[in-house]
Amino acid sequence: MIIACTIDNNYIRHCAVMLKSLQLSNPTESLSVYILHGVIDAAERARLAAYLGEFLPSVSFLQLDEQMLAGFPVFGHISLATYFRLLLPAALPHAVEKVLYLDSDLIVVDTLRDLWESPLEGNSIGAVEEHNQEFDRNRLGLAEGSLVFNAGAMLIDLGRWRRENILANGLEFARTHPERIKHWDQDVLNSLLEARWRPLDWRYNALPHLWMHPEYTAADTPLGRQAERARTSPAVIHFAGSGVAKPWHHRCTHPWRQRYLEIRQQTPWGHLPLEGTPSTSLGERLGRLRFRVKKAGKAMLGRLAPRHR
Repeated sequence: MIIACTIDNNYIRHCAVMLKSLQLSNPTESLSVYILHGVIDAAERARLAAYLGEFLPSVSFLQLDEQMLAGFPVFGHISLATYFRLLLPAALPHAVEKVLYLDSDLIVVDTLRDLWESPLEGNSIGAVEEHNQEFDRNRLGLAEGSLVFNAGAMLIDLGRWRRENILANGLEFARTHPERIKHWDQDVLNSLLEARWRPLDWRYNALPHLWMHPEYTAADTPLGRQAERARTSPAVIHFAGSGVAKPWHHRCTHPWRQRYLEIRQQTPWGHLPLEGTPSTSLGERLGRLRFRVKKAGKAMLGRLAPRHR
């Protein structure tokens, strides 16, 4: 089974968790992993390589030239690394004709053998559909009835991607329609591959909306029944979103967060504090106390002040 993922400095530690979860859930698989990245911290990369070498038989780090992506829009907390997926056909050896791409903000909790063997039926990729279909379809200018997929887990026919020159066509789309790009390379791929991808079972990319939105909890509806199957027997848990949506944030409430944290403890980064954790230093505690006292004092003065009628 051939796996590809992408990292930048912020996702090195999360990639370690994802790949460890992959190995734990697929212990009998021979896994060959390609990790695409730009310029990253050498010491952290070495730490990741050493850790992965303990349980993966084949790991290749492929450093990419980000100038190849010049012209793609970036904003917010996102860097050009988000577009590295578009470089897969050029970065991976030409002999690799099929690859399973996995984001680094997910964990694997069941075997992926059936996913790996899924026929693509002449399509470029297999992926799981997004939940906000109408909004994204209209935003991207897709035809009525076209489905929009999430790019966090994709089974990719690399030969077809190479023939379709995804990178050049993607850059042309980004330059021509920058106003349509909200989800970066996912929007690019959905625009280029409209009606040319195969929908996969939701369990192979179980997204947060399966637990958050009421319409996906009613088992007596088609959506509800599919959602229930994905919730009760997921294979890939994708912590899509930002901030508290991530299991490494101390305020995350995702029901699979604890499994992420359990695997994280097995990595060299398990000792690090969770993001957003309130500081426990004496200085900061005193600062918060002074703020609360000052706020309470102002409220009391407000209550004691004479009222004019």
